[in-house]
Amino acid sequence: MRSVLLAAISSTAFLSIAAPAFAQDAGQTPEASGNDDVIIVRATRTEIPAFSYPGQVSVIDQETLELTDPYSLETLLRQIPGVDAGGGPRRTGQTLTIRGQSRENVTLLLDGARQNFNSAHDGIFFVDPALLSSVESVRGPASALYGSGASGGVIAFETADAADLLGDGQMLGARATAGYRSVDEEFSVSGAVYGVNGPLDVLAYLSRRESGDIRLGSGNDLPADDQSVSGLFKLGLDAAPGVRFEGSWQALRAEATEPNNGQGNNPTGQLNPLVDKDITTDTFRLSGDISPAGTPLDLTLTLFQSSSAVEETETVGGRIIDRELDSWGVRADQRFEFRLGSADAALTAGGEIYRDEQAGFDSTAPGNVRGGVPDATTEFSGLFAQLEVTAYQPLGLPGEIVFLPGVRFDDYESTSAVAGRNSDDQASGRFGVSYAPNNTVLIFANWAQAFRAPSINEIYLDGTHFSLPHPILGAPVFISNEFIANPALSPETTETIEIGAGLGFDSAFRAGDRLEIKGSWFETQAEDLINLSVNFAFDPTCFAPPFLPCSAGTTNSANVSSATLTGYEIQLDYESGIFGLTAALSETDGEDDATGAPVGSLTPARLFVDGRWRLDQHRLVLGARAEIADDFDKTATLAEARDGYATLDLYARWRPAETSPVTLSAGIDNVFDADYARVFAGTSEAGRSFRIDVSWSGGR
Repeated sequence: MRSVLLAAISSTAFLSIAAPAFAQDAGQTPEASGNDDVIIVRATRTEIPAFSYPGQVSVIDQETLELTDPYSLETLLRQIPGVDAGGGPRRTGQTLTIRGQSRENVTLLLDGARQNFNSAHDGIFFVDPALLSSVESVRGPASALYGSGASGGVIAFETADAADLLGDGQMLGARATAGYRSVDEEFSVSGAVYGVNGPLDVLAYLSRRESGDIRLGSGNDLPADDQSVSGLFKLGLDAAPGVRFEGSWQALRAEATEPNNGQGNNPTGQLNPLVDKDITTDTFRLSGDISPAGTPLDLTLTLFQSSSAVEETETVGGRIIDRELDSWGVRADQRFEFRLGSADAALTAGGEIYRDEQAGFDSTAPGNVRGGVPDATTEFSGLFAQLEVTAYQPLGLPGEIVFLPGVRFDDYESTSAVAGRNSDDQASGRFGVSYAPNNTVLIFANWAQAFRAPSINEIYLDGTHFSLPHPILGAPVFISNEFIANPALSPETTETIEIGAGLGFDSAFRAGDRLEIKGSWFETQAEDLINLSVNFAFDPTCFAPPFLPCSAGTTNSANVSSATLTGYEIQLDYESGIFGLTAALSETDGEDDATGAPVGSLTPARLFVDGRWRLDQHRLVLGARAEIADDFDKTATLAEARDGYATLDLYARWRPAETSPVTLSAGIDNVFDADYARVFAGTSEAGRSFRIDVSWSGGR
């Protein structure tokens, strides 16, 4: 911890002293790149263009969301390199990883509010993609800004507001959409009204989806009856120039009939019974952006309260199990912009407090204790600071250099009435630098440390993990494997080094176009990895009369020594107005340092390409998305290996007339009906699917 603190503080101090020297004898600021649509990455808490940022970031914009019409976490995020959304095609079972690190190491934000729900089989994030206006991702350690759970990266989801939907000069608008998808016979409808009245703006949105079993590429049907209703209400107030307050409520109510394990295949009796699932989520948020002109204030405040619950009722027997997580938190950060000689500089400093409280229920267990879902709470508090300096012609060299050091201090405590207390504190530091000698070339490097506090599910494991028939007596005599708590768990820590380069060309093929290519290689050293170990073994008493008592061993979480993750990411973006192309290539490897065995949520080499052609004279957009993955053999068991695959999606959008309020969208997903499975998914992916959407929008 001391080395992290000293490194971060000395880096910040060095930049504060050295920046004026870098700026000495500086000439004029380099000309703008010529790209008028520079993307600013909000999840980084900087105002550095995405291409110049010393690290790998991506943004999925509103046009891409509208054209591709994602309906699940996987279809939403597949274009981001280093990110994998697995768990099969059911929406309720999908989870995600970034750079080989699982959900516990990824921070999810919805309009700045943390989304901390996490389950082995019940899904992680429930929001209708139709509500979103953009998605930002930051890959690599982000604990220096977000603390625990950001060692893999951050994904920030932003919902639409009135300004996103109103046309120029409009004060009031409405939108309605209806759609159909063949692979699961899904019907969807949605509607929104929005408007501006003086300093006030408001948006109300409601959507409904209803779908059936999913036809897989294998030709089988996957039980997945699913109905959901989603809503969003937003109210904004521009209280004064540079002062805006906003409140929102995002909600989802869903019902599904599927196996208890949403990531599995067909139900298998008592081991994975068919259940009726009820899913409930609510996120309430209040935020303020306070930066009145002529004052040093540039303050961002976010208060949130979110709750998620998954209740399952077995269709045979009526057993009820439930998992609920309630979170609340507050975050504040102040940005100070200033000059260091001729260098531009900004310091962002702030703090955060949040609390998670979980409750589990099992109607058939003693004391209604649900195995693996302990009643427990965790509280986090953190202080952070991040400096960004852009110096021009540093030390007489051409171009510009960007420095991005940061540090955060965290304290956390987890408590449970059953197994006591787990607490610790941690410092996380990072230092990033990028150098652009001209408008074409960029080189960058990153060093960062991050940590993940053990989750309450890992610390306070209790109850039954799984049951199976007695090895001698058979059914209906069942025995169980029991969870064992471990309050002594230590946090995982990682140290990552990343180096990369980029090329950016204006007017590369035609006047006004922009081509960007950016790639990096990273190595992450992880210590005290938290590993869930299933010690499956029958007691000797199972095999001698009277064959009881009998158990099937135990399951517990423990820290293991160390591991190394390595990988690369390459992303390409081209935009000419008429034609747009996005491509992403990535791969992640990992091994236990002691044994050499594969470790981590690893992925094969995977290429994603999305190209679209805009025929403005015909009010038509044509597009295609292709995904190609190599064979996956980075696993200790043959059952987890996967064959390589290639898929192709086609999509189109057409407006009948220039002033028509109606838009038609259509697509074919998995055109060649490929039978393939993603890493760590228990079933094949969806087969060929035809979709069509009709939308109407109007305003005045």
